Amino acid sequence: MVPTSVDPSAREALDDLRDHDREVLEFLSHDPDSQVAFQGLRRRLGIHPEQLSRALHRLADSELVERTDLGYRVSRRALGFLSPSSLKPAGPNATILQTSLPAHVDLRGLVGALRGTWIGPLRWYGFSESDDGLRLGWALEDDTIGIEILVRPGQLTMTAKVDSPSRFDEATRLGYELFHHVSREISSKPDRGISA
Repeated sequence: MVPTSVDPSAREALDDLRDHDREVLEFLSHDPDSQVAFQGLRRRLGIHPEQLSRALHRLADSELVERTDLGYRVSRRALGFLSPSSLKPAGPNATILQTSLPAHVDLRGLVGALRGTWIGPLRWYGFSESDDGLRLGWALEDDTIGIEILVRPGQLTMTAKVDSPSRFDEATRLGYELFHHVSREISSKPDRGISA
């Protein structure tokens, strides 16, 4: 939620926000380290592509959102304006796979190869980087299942978020389909491949 009392320059930027601008800003502020793809925002927020594009341009012009090679993220300037209550913690995820990675896997190269890919019905959602590692996200078109991969040196953890417990088996199956794609990517590149 956007606060009601902020400094005058922030007040001016926030007063100019339209409804879709506020939706985008509040959504991106939930995970300030994430970079969400345009289509991920469109699906999550249910905003028409042209309206979303205009909202993102207005937010970028106001320096509240930044565009990166991997998507959109909330700016540090915007985080200074937002109330702490707007930064909601992410909901619970269930671990569906945890495995070791070869020590020499180039994690950034792997992320670069995977970003933007669609795996079966899973659509690329976005990317974030934190002290925990690099997180990549995919979701179904209707957002009922989300799969996230956390990679860090020597380790890959895959988690699923489902809209109902009855979808967990489907999420697990999709997770293994995604893992098959990841392992093929690692094995196909000599600099990221699994050594014999």
